Amino acid sequence: MDPIKILKRAWQILWSYRALWVFGLVLALAGASSTSRGSNSNYNYDSDSPRSDRFPEDMDMKEAFQEFTVQAEQFFREGYKEVGLTAEEWTALYWIVGIFIVFGVILSIVFAVARYVSETAVIRMVDEYEDTGTKMTVRQGIRLGWSRTSWRLFLINVLVNLPGFLTVLLFLVIGVTVFMAFMRGSMQVATATTAILAGIFILVMLVVIIVSVFLNLLRNFFWRVSVLEEVGVRESLRRGFQMARANWKNVGVMWLVMIGLGILWAIVSVIAIVVTIPLVIFTGVAGGLIAVIPALITGGIASFFVSGWAPWIVGGVFALPLFSLIAFSPWLLLGSWASVYTSTVWTLVYRELKALPALAVEVPALES
Repeated sequence: MDPIKILKRAWQILWSYRALWVFGLVLALAGASSTSRGSNSNYNYDSDSPRSDRFPEDMDMKEAFQEFTVQAEQFFREGYKEVGLTAEEWTALYWIVGIFIVFGVILSIVFAVARYVSETAVIRMVDEYEDTGTKMTVRQGIRLGWSRTSWRLFLINVLVNLPGFLTVLLFLVIGVTVFMAFMRGSMQVATATTAILAGIFILVMLVVIIVSVFLNLLRNFFWRVSVLEEVGVRESLRRGFQMARANWKNVGVMWLVMIGLGILWAIVSVIAIVVTIPLVIFTGVAGGLIAVIPALITGGIASFFVSGWAPWIVGGVFALPLFSLIAFSPWLLLGSWASVYTSTVWTLVYRELKALPALAVEVPALES
């Protein structure tokens, strides 16, 4: 297998097959939404308030936890008065936050479905193009992707990420164990427990990192067996592992090449982001002008339930996804190219490895 030949061919497909860019954009959006979740918040108490945000030095962990519980309960009971909201407005704000969370969950589900449909479509479209030279439209690609195979890709991805999920659960158990040890007040037992669990934590982390890297490499073959051979999850895992094991040298070389290419792409991406800042400023202004409409509509609806600054914040939060999509569209396009190129490379690798046994049989036949 010639890695350079595969990289060049993937580059040609990327620039000549524009319909793949649409699915790459979905993959870029799905990747961005899965890594940008989370927020930080804080609440500052008045320095003249009789409550204190620090516990006395002679207070043990149990008393400190009880004091924290009391302060938290008092904040949720009386905190709305300090921010200038009535009890009714505070309740309405809770409902708005709940609606936003439900909206976010629905949006995440839509992105997840679109991601696996797009993964399936890109793999099949590239394979069909290599077989027949036919370039499909976006509509045809959606038809190829919208299938039971997309569900299989999701299940395979769950199994690949299962070690990481179990590790999170293990860390949660470790955290609860350490907390309970401190709550019982035995510092010697707590210190010994913490030291033992810290060792387990380091060992588990090393194992999980190695296993996760290995499984993410194999996932490229699991997915393509499932999509191109149209077999179930178990058979995809079996065949994908057998292919990678039988061609471990070629797979290892290609993996190292892709790591190096990823480092190079990271450097190029930083340069491209800096260069396209003027363009992003322009798209940001356009995104702001377009997103102001849903912001005003949402804020207007929220003004029936809350007053002051709250409706404007609610409108801005609900309009933020649309604004981000338009404002950062140049950078999302870069991400779409990277997604399509990476998927195309591994599809070509799969095709090459699958053809190697047949080539090995044909060469002696020609020589004879």
